[in-house]
Amino acid sequence: MLDVRDLRRDPQKYADSLKLKGYDLEVDNFLRLEAERSRLQQATESLQNERNTKSKAIGAAKSRGEDIAMLVAEVGDLGDRLNET
Repeated sequence: MLDVRDLRRDPQKYADSLKLKGYDLEVDNFLRLEAERSRLQQATESLQNERNTKSKAIGAAKSRGEDIAMLVAEVGDLGDRLNET
C-alpha cells in the first residue's frame, strides 16, 4: 500500500518502483497536482477559519443586542466562496 506522505516526499522513488511493475507515474504532473491540492487546502482552511471567527463575532454581537445583518452577510459570502474552492 502506498503511503501518501512518502509519495509526496519522494515521488521519484515511487515512480522508479512502479516502472518495474509496468506503471508510469508522471512525476511532474503529480507534483503539479499536489501543489494545486495544497493551495486549495490552504485556501479552504483559511476561509473556514475566517467563517468560524465571524460566526463567533455574530454570537457575541447578538448577545449584546447589536445589529448583526452585516456580519451575517459576510458569513454567507464566505460560504459561497468555500463552495467555489
